Amino acid sequence: MESHLERIDFEQIKKRFDAFWNKEIIDRPMVAITAPRRERKQIDFSIPDTIEARWTDIEYILKRTDLNLSNTAYYGDAIPSFWPNIGPDSFTAYLGGEIVFKDNHTSWVKSFVEDISDYDPVFDKNNKWWIFMNDLIDAACETAKGRYLVGIPDMHGGGDSLVAAFDAGRLAMDLYDKPDDIKRVMKKLTDIYIEIFNIYYDRISRDQEGSITWIPAYSRGKYVALQNDFSGLISPEMFKEFFLYEDVIALSQHLDNSIYHLDGPIAIGNLDYLLEVETLDGIQWVPGAGAKPMREWMDLCSRILNGGKCLQIGCPCGDVEYILSSLRHEGLLISTSCGSEEEAKVLLDNIYKKYGR
Repeated sequence: MESHLERIDFEQIKKRFDAFWNKEIIDRPMVAITAPRRERKQIDFSIPDTIEARWTDIEYILKRTDLNLSNTAYYGDAIPSFWPNIGPDSFTAYLGGEIVFKDNHTSWVKSFVEDISDYDPVFDKNNKWWIFMNDLIDAACETAKGRYLVGIPDMHGGGDSLVAAFDAGRLAMDLYDKPDDIKRVMKKLTDIYIEIFNIYYDRISRDQEGSITWIPAYSRGKYVALQNDFSGLISPEMFKEFFLYEDVIALSQHLDNSIYHLDGPIAIGNLDYLLEVETLDGIQWVPGAGAKPMREWMDLCSRILNGGKCLQIGCPCGDVEYILSSLRHEGLLISTSCGSEEEAKVLLDNIYKKYGR
């Protein structure tokens, strides 16, 4: 079977990411570029009949992954990878949530907590979704060995897990009415998050060096994306009081590298507090649906970079050179997709010509 890693200069990319975390540049700005390959393979395997089976049939998932990787060209700092996934609420599913698979790309868990005062989250290693995820990781690692990377699964812990298990509106009210219960549960969720991450990392590390996740940066050590999408619905002061330590500080202290997913304009109020967290390496800025395009957020991006954090952003292929002309390059990682391999090659050549060292 084709080794997708052999299509890239992975050793050089690793060195660039070492420099990225240190906010340094080796030979050029970091840009991860993907494009459809000229010659594309066709599906030669059966597709499960039900939505749930398309999420849970491991043989199908891995064949689909290989097809997608085979049909994708990787340029610059893009790395062929697969992150095992049953949706953003897998963490909460391990605590007892029932997953609902809506379509091929959307899932969530049904809320199951009536009163936050009675909630004592327990990580059940006999939970069917936990068993499935470990089976998927093991199978992916066996298939991927030396061919592509297996990423740390998406982990919406902390505040996002509370929303999934409880309810965003009731949670917002209980920040006022039951603050001690919120803090008690958050501490427990953080401990469980670290336990689960360690198991993921140890399991994947048997077959590969380093970490990657859905935020497409690579680390030679322990790395995962941190996030709390609920935090955009509350004041920055409440974010600081209830979530900054458990969702960001405690977790980033446990990791070798970390990037926080800052999602949309409603979350910008939390940025100053995030910039103060010494153990947090970077911010991913996502403007969100309906917001201005990335090229119109250069002031915010500069604020993050000048605040001493790495920055990961995505933008259309045609905006990459404008963004590179607008921002400092140390600690910057841009991800983009081009319409063809020819377009990707021209973009990368232009970056080398303008900014290569």
